[in-house]
Amino acid sequence: MFLVGGKDGRNEGRDLIARFVRLSGGASARVLVITSASMKPERHRKEYREAFLESGARDVSIFHVEEPAASNDPELLGALERADGVYFSGGSQRRLVGVLGGTRFDERLRARHRKGVVVGGTSAGASAMSSVMIAEGDGKTPILSTGFGFLKEIIVDQHLRQRERLSRLIAAVLLHPAMLGFGLDEGTAVEIDSSGRAAVFGAGSLTIVDGSQVKGASTTGFAGMRLHVLTEGWRYDLLDREAKSPSKRFARAAT
Repeated sequence: MFLVGGKDGRNEGRDLIARFVRLSGGASARVLVITSASMKPERHRKEYREAFLESGARDVSIFHVEEPAASNDPELLGALERADGVYFSGGSQRRLVGVLGGTRFDERLRARHRKGVVVGGTSAGASAMSSVMIAEGDGKTPILSTGFGFLKEIIVDQHLRQRERLSRLIAAVLLHPAMLGFGLDEGTAVEIDSSGRAAVFGAGSLTIVDGSQVKGASTTGFAGMRLHVLTEGWRYDLLDREAKSPSKRFARAAT
């Protein structure tokens, strides 16, 4: 899983796009881009095709699905079967999940992900990966809904510092204290592997909100919230809920 907090560098820099290509197989990578969250699909089509090809991908397919019935398109499903990586653009996570959630495409994507296909996205495309999804709302009253559910124990928010969304992420975690909150800055990505280890890349930080030890939570206060602010090179173990600095390695055996 590869999640970007917005401003993924598709127009310049492209380090994060190139990282996704490497994860998907490098020069042999076939990438499928879904722009259904976007209100500007034609612009995204051009930008992502150029960015992924110039970052080394072998082939790029781009689809903009606007209604659930269109998820049965044989051409789209064929592109999914051939893909090594599937990447969701930004826009509205509510629109994205509303169009593709629970569809045949959704079902096949899960099956392909279980077989090793890399799934990623930026901004709305990152938030939609959660089971409990922040659909919209301010810091005091985040509106939560059901996301794609690839991340069962993580609530993802994006543009965290740029749009001052830390309060919103904390509020969401207080509603679901067993879940972790992952808040990504723009130009920043978190890569989560199959063993539950997360690594941070990019110019900003990943803020992790851990409410598992919160006591006395209410609308007016709480105690015991754990907060980590991790920059590039830092890692985080989802099973142990421990952060590792760039100079330290995980002690847990690989699973």
